[in-house]
Amino acid sequence: MSRKWERMVAKNTKQLNKQRIKQGKKPLSGSDGVMIRGRSWFWPIVLLCVGIFCFIAFRGMYQDDAMYWVTGGSYILLSLFIFFLRRPYLKISGNTLKTRRFSGDRLLDANDIKLITLMKDAVVIESKTGKMRWTFSRYYHFMNMEQLSEKLKEFAKNHAVPVKDEGK
Repeated sequence: MSRKWERMVAKNTKQLNKQRIKQGKKPLSGSDGVMIRGRSWFWPIVLLCVGIFCFIAFRGMYQDDAMYWVTGGSYILLSLFIFFLRRPYLKISGNTLKTRRFSGDRLLDANDIKLITLMKDAVVIESKTGKMRWTFSRYYHFMNMEQLSEKLKEFAKNHAVPVKDEGK
């Protein structure tokens, strides 16, 4: 299929799924792919510590100032926002992989994947172009590695992408 045709089919399937959900029916299968979500914890802890530091460090000097409370509270609210709402993910759909990085969403086509390395506690996806490597870890991203490995093996098999399984 041509790209234009694929986009048209995806658009129509998305519209049809919205209608089916409103009618209380199940959406069509295989339309959007699989999204595996994790949880970001490193930056929220850093921002929480900065917020607490602002409250402690400037307690005596600026406690009566409104910006004292706004600054410390903003860091704490930002940490909560990142922890609960801005979750890392890997979306496997069609012939693309999509993930969120700090600078925005990134897409990787199946033809651009050099190697997928599956480990017990991590998954590494290497790109042919440049030195781009996506790493998803059980401890850093809190992702379900069993489900992620299974879906990536299936994706690699369908698109002839080399997979290196480094054990369980």
